[in-house]
Amino acid sequence: MRNISRLFLASIILTVSSHVLAAAAPRAKAFDLYPATNDAAPTTYTRAAPAFQADGKPWNFKHGQKVTIKIDPAQVIHQVTPYQFGNNASWWSSKAWFMDPDRIEKAKQSGIKFWRWPGGSSSDNYHWDGNYGSHLKDHEGGDPTNMTKPWAVLTDDFIDFCRKTNSEAIFTVNYGASRYANVNEAADMAARWVKHCNIDMKYKVRYWEVGNEVYGNWEEGNKQAGKAQLTGDVYGKDMRVIIDAMKKVDPDIYVGAVGVDTDDGGEWTGFFWWMRGLLPELKGKADYLILHQYFMWPFNGDTYTNPTNETFFGNLHKVGDAFKSANLMYEKYAATEKGLPIALTEFNLVNASPEPTIQLINGLFTCEVLGEHIKAGYVASNIWDWKNGLDGKLHGDMAMLASGDNSTPDATPRPTYYSYALFSRAFGDKMISSESSEPTVKVYASKFSSGEVGLIIVNENDKNQTVTFDLAGFKPQGKLMGWVLTGKTLNEKQVSWNGENGPLGGGGPFPIDPIKPYRGSFKTDKPLQLPIQANSATGIILY
Repeated sequence: MRNISRLFLASIILTVSSHVLAAAAPRAKAFDLYPATNDAAPTTYTRAAPAFQADGKPWNFKHGQKVTIKIDPAQVIHQVTPYQFGNNASWWSSKAWFMDPDRIEKAKQSGIKFWRWPGGSSSDNYHWDGNYGSHLKDHEGGDPTNMTKPWAVLTDDFIDFCRKTNSEAIFTVNYGASRYANVNEAADMAARWVKHCNIDMKYKVRYWEVGNEVYGNWEEGNKQAGKAQLTGDVYGKDMRVIIDAMKKVDPDIYVGAVGVDTDDGGEWTGFFWWMRGLLPELKGKADYLILHQYFMWPFNGDTYTNPTNETFFGNLHKVGDAFKSANLMYEKYAATEKGLPIALTEFNLVNASPEPTIQLINGLFTCEVLGEHIKAGYVASNIWDWKNGLDGKLHGDMAMLASGDNSTPDATPRPTYYSYALFSRAFGDKMISSESSEPTVKVYASKFSSGEVGLIIVNENDKNQTVTFDLAGFKPQGKLMGWVLTGKTLNEKQVSWNGENGPLGGGGPFPIDPIKPYRGSFKTDKPLQLPIQANSATGIILY
């Protein structure tokens, strides 16, 4: 065990007493408030619509099959914040690549303002200070000390990235150390990380998680020599110790616990009744619950089964199903407390890296996940991830920017990049009620604090559609502005943004800020009928 020096403990006590760390009363729920900058006091997030651009491209698309979309601005479903449009960043991106001015600018133009760190399962091997003690080999034989080598993205680099992109952060602390060392050492390491970021670096990391997918046997510490199989109650008890240590340093922070969405005892589903053991331990400690969702495992043995586009789109219901299931388990196992906010801190089209991950279909599917997770009630989400690398066998990549792909320039935005660009331009601060008469034409509606209606419409079909709007009392001025992500087919790697094509080898154009939006005008005394392109995700603001 690494000794916790009395001098260090004394410095923590002194720091707590000498800095402004007392939590405001009453304390807001996790993810309720969002600061304009990292140094700002959190407040209720509001967003005005961007100004209408009269010099935009004319909305001249061909009409198609008629679809009716009903929108009711009076029925607000959920508050919308930048926490719901997050991404994952990782230590292995390499400092030179991650901090390149081009990457910084791509992050800015994507609209992403919430970043998770330091990278999935790596978190449970990650010793942020570079002191790995006797932990010099992980359960797969790898060398964890590579994570803090000079070439890697370090904590201070990531903080610099967040400052340059005006972003908030969520950190995943090392729970695995509770197993391969002990819980006091893990708690000390986490508490010192909070101090380093929030006090020494003066960058307020408000959101933290205890471990990553620690219920799974692929995770460091899940199965540990000399210790029983990790179960939810053991994790929950350890989590309480770790959270206490972290909040002694900064009581303002919010800390999340790792959950699952299945209530059974299976090793690969409910993970030995994980939630039954965990949820009673969360009382008074954890501020939110964490779920991950990769929708399907598309293999028969070791053979990739090549699911159809309809199969991929058919998995969308799992977003809402998982949310409902987690809440039902909370009522069942922790009935004395109200349910916790739920954050979806990892998701992607599929739990693998086949070609559909870098095709247009993933851009459209990601738009739908973003819309559905807000509708369901999740308070945050982080797609997996910013940089990953082309899979040499399956020829796909879960990442938002290309790397290791000789067919397209390094860091070319993949289709998923434009899903976030759409929401950051066309979606307001409140989701409102909406419905479509056609199941393959999805609609997600919002309103801005300035009164305009913002829409994301996903057309899964290979033919144009004509949308007729029923606006239920909303009286527009007769102007609209829009942005369109599309391609020749759903399985096209090359995509376009507002008519500008990306590289032939795959991905879309950049920079996107100079590309003009579409604009249009319409008569307000008649229902608006708007043609929508085939194979597209479209963001529209009605002024």
